[in-house]
Amino acid sequence: MKTNFNYLDSLREEISLGHHEADQIVAQAKSNYTYLKAPNGRPTKLCLEDWILVRTKAFKEKFGDWETAYKKRFLLYHEAVKQLSGNEFEKQAGKTLTEQVSKYFESIGGLAHSPLFGDVVLDRKGAEDSFRHGVGRSKAIAFAAVKEVIETGILIDYHDNHKGRGYDTAVLSAPIDIRKERFICYIVVHRRKNFNRFYLHEVWTEKSLTSVRSNAVQRQPSHLQGTAKVLQDIVCASTLPENFFDENGEPRLDGCE
Repeated sequence: MKTNFNYLDSLREEISLGHHEADQIVAQAKSNYTYLKAPNGRPTKLCLEDWILVRTKAFKEKFGDWETAYKKRFLLYHEAVKQLSGNEFEKQAGKTLTEQVSKYFESIGGLAHSPLFGDVVLDRKGAEDSFRHGVGRSKAIAFAAVKEVIETGILIDYHDNHKGRGYDTAVLSAPIDIRKERFICYIVVHRRKNFNRFYLHEVWTEKSLTSVRSNAVQRQPSHLQGTAKVLQDIVCASTLPENFFDENGEPRLDGCE
């Protein structure tokens, strides 16, 4: 990344004088638990001033929408966070799919740990909620990747007080492999005070999201189209070179340890 440091110094000065949306950036990040976090959920390597700077509209207009570009790179090119054989949760006499998934969640401790939100409960209720939104074979198999997507996925969407229901919703996403085919999985987590619970997951093939002729999003039930459109916008966004990013997914800048 070739950086115009005179421009950055000027932008830093404007931020310090309150000429940019610093307060709004900080407030939003504190609301969705991304304050001083990099896109991969780890602590930022930027100082506070530069952490704010790279998230301003002015910076993105100058250098590109790096946050969306990083999400695209992660979803399309990052190593799959879980390899699935395709034999997971096959039909068993006398056992429903819900029972199989519930038992699996119990076997892995009933929790996933998000670097952003902490522990997320994996239980029978979550399995039932996800089933109620429809289930095909690929989605059923992907129940075995829910823990990994929560623990290593990236945040792609967040809603405070979702539809006025008294809880927040966070959407985490990551690539997985099913039968050596790449899928993009997203997880919806319900967040209440001091409690997070897995609520829903869906899976998409890369082709269904990246093909400009694909109408897969429009074929989805209306309650799922919003997140599907977010994913589609990410994977169809402009790219930035790999060396633009540090190991945590933020722009490389000099001047901060």
